[in-house]
Amino acid sequence: MIEIGQVNTLIVIRETGSGYYLKSQETNDEVFLPGSMAPSDIRLEQEINVFAYLDPNNQLLATTQIPNAVVGEFAVMEVVEVQEFGAFFDWGIDKDLLVPGNEQKVKVRVNESHLVRICLEEGTDRIYGTTKLGKYIEDASFDIFDGDKVKIVPVKETDLGFKVIINKKFIGLIYHTEIFKRLTIGEQYDGYVKKVRIDGLVDCALQIQGIKNLDTSTIRIMEYLVKCGGSSELHDKSSPEAIKSHLGMSKKTFKSALGMLYKRKRIIINKNGIELNKQKKQ
Repeated sequence: MIEIGQVNTLIVIRETGSGYYLKSQETNDEVFLPGSMAPSDIRLEQEINVFAYLDPNNQLLATTQIPNAVVGEFAVMEVVEVQEFGAFFDWGIDKDLLVPGNEQKVKVRVNESHLVRICLEEGTDRIYGTTKLGKYIEDASFDIFDGDKVKIVPVKETDLGFKVIINKKFIGLIYHTEIFKRLTIGEQYDGYVKKVRIDGLVDCALQIQGIKNLDTSTIRIMEYLVKCGGSSELHDKSSPEAIKSHLGMSKKTFKSALGMLYKRKRIIINKNGIELNKQKKQ
């Protein structure tokens, strides 16, 4: 089956004067790939990844251009054109994404960027976008769990922290208290799920949680000490700002990691700071 609004892996089965026909490996469904959208080295029997959609004449078409998000996913997109019936957003491919007027939480303007969910209209299979996200957040069906490693894209800074897209499929928040490095809107980061909430949102962090976080933090402290020549003025009374600046972790995590390293006799804690225990094999 060829899924509209998704990336499909298909086989090139025949060529025409205007393009190529592709076939699903599981069924006999076919889709047309215009020659202008085909790679120059395309060949028969080749397996190819394409995005499938309906054109204005309801013809099923394919393109090798892959959009920034497919149906069921979220992305931040820029408004490129506004009409009475809706607005068109830059989708990352030649075809712009329509967000109808009744799917706009607030009226959008050209050059603005908004968080958009990609949707498929039931009955017509038309792809459209929406900035009215509430019902999709509330009805989210999660395939992520507490502690999972995920891909996080910050989309907006708030009083509490950064609103983020998680694996392109969910919306969440990283609280300011969990951030120990500068984040850039639109950049992708590795993150971890702290809590999947009953309201459909996800609390995230940039650090592994629990004992795994401590293990990671102890390694970071050891590496930092080696880089500093074996000693540092940082200690358990240092300011949270100093610890964050040098090690990118909270004071609470730092103190817990120091305790673990001290018990393992990997470091010495003195009035001047901390240093590697040279009597202990590193």
